[in-house]
Amino acid sequence: MSRPPLLLSLGLAGALVCAAAGGGVVPPSGATAPAAKPAEKSGLVERVTSELVLVEAYVSERDGSPIRGLGPQDFVLMIDGHVKPIASVEFREVAARETGPTIPHAAEQRPEEAAPAASPRRFVLFFEDGTSAYQGLTAARRAAQTFLTATLAADDQVALAAYDRRLRVLHDFTADRGALLRALETSLADPQRMSEFPDELLKRQEELTRLLADPGLMTSTGGRMAAAAGSHDVTARQAATLAAGYAADEAARWRQVLGAVRTLVDALSGWPGYRAIVFMGDGVPEDPAQDYLERIVGRHNPYQPTGASNLSFEIKELAHAAAAAGVTIHTVQTAGLSAGSAREVRAALRRSNALEAIALNTGGLTSSSNDLSKGLAQAEAASRAYYIIGYAPEGPPDGLEHTVQLRVRRSGVRLSWRREFTRLRPAEARQRAIQAAHLMPEFYRGMDLDLSVVPGPAGAGQQVTDLVAHLPGDKVLFLPEDGRPTARLEVGFVALDASQHETLRVARALRLALPPDAPQVQGGTGLGLYSRVRLPVSAQTVTAVVADMASGTIGAARLVLPKAWGEEHDILGLSIYSLAERSLWVEVPAGGVGGEEPQQASAFEIGPALKATFASGEPLACGFRTGQARAPGDPALRLLIRLGDIAVRTVEVADGPADPGGAVKRPLPVQGLAAGDYTLVVQEVQGKEAIDRASLPFRIR
Repeated sequence: MSRPPLLLSLGLAGALVCAAAGGGVVPPSGATAPAAKPAEKSGLVERVTSELVLVEAYVSERDGSPIRGLGPQDFVLMIDGHVKPIASVEFREVAARETGPTIPHAAEQRPEEAAPAASPRRFVLFFEDGTSAYQGLTAARRAAQTFLTATLAADDQVALAAYDRRLRVLHDFTADRGALLRALETSLADPQRMSEFPDELLKRQEELTRLLADPGLMTSTGGRMAAAAGSHDVTARQAATLAAGYAADEAARWRQVLGAVRTLVDALSGWPGYRAIVFMGDGVPEDPAQDYLERIVGRHNPYQPTGASNLSFEIKELAHAAAAAGVTIHTVQTAGLSAGSAREVRAALRRSNALEAIALNTGGLTSSSNDLSKGLAQAEAASRAYYIIGYAPEGPPDGLEHTVQLRVRRSGVRLSWRREFTRLRPAEARQRAIQAAHLMPEFYRGMDLDLSVVPGPAGAGQQVTDLVAHLPGDKVLFLPEDGRPTARLEVGFVALDASQHETLRVARALRLALPPDAPQVQGGTGLGLYSRVRLPVSAQTVTAVVADMASGTIGAARLVLPKAWGEEHDILGLSIYSLAERSLWVEVPAGGVGGEEPQQASAFEIGPALKATFASGEPLACGFRTGQARAPGDPALRLLIRLGDIAVRTVEVADGPADPGGAVKRPLPVQGLAAGDYTLVVQEVQGKEAIDRASLPFRIR
């Protein structure tokens, strides 16, 4: 490695590693691995891949009760119009709702940990606030509260997501109903969810109606258009042009909505078992221009749309993505049954028809009832009992869509199924998953990835910063390669400012080849992947993603840095370390973006494990450096551990011999603290006044 990370440059490595190892010998800094002996290669290697495409089929009586006992002989499967043999048929049924305590958070399974046969059902309740009337989305949240308390089975897991002008995860997957209800209550009080878009749509419709009723009437928009044309006569062509502009603007908004659902679909692709998204909103029209053209066609010369506002491609692509990921999409239209004019009813139907098409192609249900709770209950009931039809495809994945037709050799039954599937090529599937992890790290916590930001000196509007991604050793798969335990990772860091503009991107492929005699990276030894970068001195959102290429698992984590995080101060490199764990430190060089050969990492540092999340009772220490060495007579420093605004622990940093380079190292008294979110604060004491000089959030779980 070319340089130590900021935390090791503080001189903390020796002291803390000795403490962690009980005073044992510390390996020399930057020690290079000895040359490995030539590996013996064997040609007796055979790789076999077996793949099944799984199609959910819902078979019930006319009254909705499930039909049990069907086998392969009872189904007819057609792929792309040709009858295909059925490899397997499995009936799955969710047990009746149980009362009592829910599954604790620690017992929840992640994508990489759950066995498919034992996987709970998972639902994402998606509230589309960006283009929907907030009254309907308020009712949807109330219905969701009933759904959580009266419908689900005990081990079902639910996540909450919302879209206003961006996709937000209100809560990731959990079986803790209380946590979900609290998140819903917080969301109900959030003014950010109240969109002005529905009112804007109404104003645009009314304006176009007035222009067509009285071509001489000059509204603000109409007047500008007429002046540009050199005429005060608002013709049908001008009205159509105005309508096309409105429709193109609205289509851009709905494309963002469909993109948000697509991100959710990709994020769910790595989870096993039944996965469903319940879309709740006013819906998405296939082409918003149709609502405006109804006001023009028949009264004036017809106008043919250019297609710029047509969303059929995006709607179809969403259905294809859900088919590839095996995700079911249910839709609940929150506008309910419209009681307006015939034109308003047709507009509402257009917005629901696109949703129905998505639900139909993914095996989901759609509801436009005024009873939103009924729609949610139907979506849940549909997956209580269903068949998994297994089909063994021919040839390698082709990335193409394939149609599915299914029949039951019984009369008088109700049947629904996933209408298509796509077998993504491995590289494309991995790319989609990594992109989704950057956008939705909340759904990629299976590797227990922990992200820390260590600030250094600031200047010229930027701050030298170490981004540190910590991985427990048992979450990385090391395989023998050329006589060494070897892991292959893809590591990425992305930072966005408050305007969602990208300020940093680092992406590297790493090949970690350990010396044959090195201690295995497992148990008490983890990985510390760090990158020294320069970040703007402003609010930042930093996301880290690590993909283990050997196991196929992906982990992600995110930190939000407030506006004041980068203010220049005298406290540098504030960090918290575990004294119960060591890390193998590996640099991820900045300035690299994918497409390069994997970087060979052959020299490592062994140092303390820097993290932001710790187990209850885990011994901790902190370190930082002052701008200059501390001397007697300087204002005293102290450390506070705060829970909210309450100081729960205090550590005095007494005067004494100046540490080299102004480094300060102190144990943190966290024993006995309850699980929760805390803040470590460095204060400077001047007389009776104490001034916060630096702070660092951390969590005890």
